Amino acid sequence: MPGRFSNRVIPFLLALALLAGCAPLSAPAAPDAAPAPTPTARPTFTPLPTLSPPPVTPTPAAATEAAPAAYAEPAGCLGANEQAQLSTADMLAYADQLLALETPLARRRLTRAWNASARVYQLTGEDALAFSTSLVQNRYLVQEMLNALHAAGFAAWLRQDAQAGEHILAVPMRAAALQGAWAAYIRAYWQPGELPAGDASVVETLRLSPCRWMVASGLAPDVPVGQLEGAGWQQPDFASSAQAFLAADSPSAFAVARGIAWLDGKTESPALMCGPLAWAITSAAGAFPPGYGAWDAAPKSFWLPKPSENGRPWSLFPPDTYTLRRFSEPLGSADLIAYPLEAGDLVYTYSKQDGFDHVLVVSEVDSEGNRFAVTNLTQVKPRLEYSIRRILLYSAKDPTVGYFRNQWANDRVNGRTGDGGFEVFRWAWRAKDLSGQPARYTVRPGDSLPLVAARWKTPPGQIASANGLDPSAPLRVGQELIIPVNP
Repeated sequence: MPGRFSNRVIPFLLALALLAGCAPLSAPAAPDAAPAPTPTARPTFTPLPTLSPPPVTPTPAAATEAAPAAYAEPAGCLGANEQAQLSTADMLAYADQLLALETPLARRRLTRAWNASARVYQLTGEDALAFSTSLVQNRYLVQEMLNALHAAGFAAWLRQDAQAGEHILAVPMRAAALQGAWAAYIRAYWQPGELPAGDASVVETLRLSPCRWMVASGLAPDVPVGQLEGAGWQQPDFASSAQAFLAADSPSAFAVARGIAWLDGKTESPALMCGPLAWAITSAAGAFPPGYGAWDAAPKSFWLPKPSENGRPWSLFPPDTYTLRRFSEPLGSADLIAYPLEAGDLVYTYSKQDGFDHVLVVSEVDSEGNRFAVTNLTQVKPRLEYSIRRILLYSAKDPTVGYFRNQWANDRVNGRTGDGGFEVFRWAWRAKDLSGQPARYTVRPGDSLPLVAARWKTPPGQIASANGLDPSAPLRVGQELIIPVNP
C-alpha cells in the first residue's frame, strides 16, 4: 500500500488505502497513466438462445457424459392439479414453508410495487407481491428466496429502486396473468438477459427451469432443465484464465486495472488491485457458485478485504461452499508440504508494521509440485514499476525458492507480507476431490441435478449413480445427496 499519494488521486481513496493494500508501504504514488478504453389464449414463446458456458478447459474424457433426454424439474415444484388449487396467499405460504427462514417472506411484504409497463406504482395483492430484501445480510439468501418463490409458482425478480429499495417482485404464474398488467414479468423471465418492459430496476440473478405444470399450461417454453441456469460442471481452468491479466510494465498494469473496473474504469490503480484481480481470475475461470450473492457486486466486492476485520471476501459465500484454514505462523516459515496449496485456492496474507496485506488466487500446480500465481507486483527501486506476473510461490521439492520464502519474507524495500500469518480459502468441490472422500449435500428449493452438478463441479450422471437416482425423477427438498469424488 503506498505511503504517499499524488494530489491527482481522489481523496477518498487515501482513507480506504490506509485500511489494506496490495503494495509496499514505501511505494510512492504512480503518476496518472494514459486512460485505458472503457470495456465496453396459449402464448407463443420465441426459442431460447443457446447459452454460452463459462470459458473453461474442456472436461477430460473420464468426466464427460451424455445428457439424458430430460432432467427432472426443480425441487419443490407441485403437480398441476395441486398447483391449480392454490391462491396467491397459499403460494406465498408454500414458499415460506420451503424456506423456513426466521423472518418469513410474509413479514417482508411491501404494499406497493413499480410496474414498468404501466409506469406507475401499484398496490400488491392477488396479481403481484413484493418483499423487501434490503436487510438481508447474507446476500446468497436472496437467491434462495427467489428459488423458493419460483417453485411455489411465481416469476420472481430482484429489483432496486428509489422508493422501494431492494426488493423481490413476485408475479403469480396463471393463464389469466398473461393478459394482465404484470404479463411482461412472466414472459421476460424465460428470455435470458431480457428485462420485463425495459424495467431498469431489475438486478440479474439466476433464473430457474420451469416446473412441468408451467410448460403444460402454456406459461413457459419447454426448455431442457439446466439450460436457463447455464449449468456447467467443468473443472475451472485457473491457469488459462489468469493468463489474460498479465502485464509486463506500469502502463499495461494500469490498463488491466482499469479494465477490471472495480471503481469507475478511470481511477483504478494496480497498487490496490490484488483483491479485484483475484476476483477477476476466479470469475473468468467459472469457479463462483451458480446464482446471486454478494460476489455479484463485481470485483469491488473483493476490494480492500481483510478477513480478520470485515470478514471479506470469505463471508460473501455460503459456508458450505468452502473450507478455511488459518495459519498464525509467518508465510515464510509455514509448512506448506503438510498442507499444500492447490489451484483455485484463495490466499490472504497479513502483514505487521513494515509490509502490506495481499490476496491472490493460486493459478496452477505443475508436475514438479511448483505452485504459481498471477498477481500484481510493485517494484520501488531502482524506479517505481507496477506489473502483473506469473510468479513461483513455493516449490514442494525445494523450500528455499519462491516468493513465499524470499521476496515476501525478506524484502524490506519492495515490501513484505505474510509475516502476520495467512489464511487459505478452498472451494468445497475442490476439497472433496482432494480428500478422496465424497461430500454430502442437502437439496434446496429449486435444485435440479444439473444445478447441483454446477455447484459441485461434478457431472450429474455421477451424482445420480452415487445416489441410485433416476435422472428424470425430481429431487426432493431436504433430500440428502452423496456427491462423489471426480475420477
